[in-house]
Amino acid sequence: MKYFSRLVLIFILSLAFVSCGKKDTAYNIGDVVMDDGTVLTASQLESYGGSAKPMAVIFSVTGGEHEDSSRVLGVGYKAAKPMVFTQKEDGSCNRNIMANYSIVAAQEYQISAGHYSNQGFFGMLDGRDSWANVGLYDTDAKGGFKKYPAYDYAENYGINNGFAKFEKGWYLPTAAEARMLAKSGIPNLPQIVWTSSQGYDSQDIELVVDLTNGYVEAGFKDMEYSVCSIYCFAE
Repeated sequence: MKYFSRLVLIFILSLAFVSCGKKDTAYNIGDVVMDDGTVLTASQLESYGGSAKPMAVIFSVTGGEHEDSSRVLGVGYKAAKPMVFTQKEDGSCNRNIMANYSIVAAQEYQISAGHYSNQGFFGMLDGRDSWANVGLYDTDAKGGFKKYPAYDYAENYGINNGFAKFEKGWYLPTAAEARMLAKSGIPNLPQIVWTSSQGYDSQDIELVVDLTNGYVEAGFKDMEYSVCSIYCFAE
């Protein structure tokens, strides 16, 4: 009974996410969003003569994998070099963020495609509220990102890159969202990235995704992996 109640709580929390804008612009996979909000195709970017700078690349128009929503997701141009998810010394590695639970169902390697497939995810698909969820279990997180370097990079991506119109709203993708990034075909992505998905089997495990083949695996929180920051541009 306690197990069932916990899953119900996780499901309810996963529904309480931050909304993004209305879809009044046409978006396609591979489109480039400039820091003034302009959306360009790759070919348009080559001949672009304006002052705005490339900010993100659209990698999904249906949200995270198996979400089947209308959320338009873009990934920031700059990925962080490998870093720890949390600091080991202060005990945050062993903090179980149950509201961020995610479980991948039945992964299978597709030889012909050179890529993993799966039958879905249980738990959090949309990561926009994942940092707020950390604060439910660690009161120190409400005061800053010091203990959580991966979140620090992802959540502050807009501020640190001077995106005046897009300072807030960037976040660390869930495993489902990172899987969509892996399937997008966008070049020059890092190999393995952190996600905001808490591993279900152990409190010191966070899910990571190999962007070269889509494999979802477990990563100890004091290990080092790259970080991509994503943004929901419309839904």
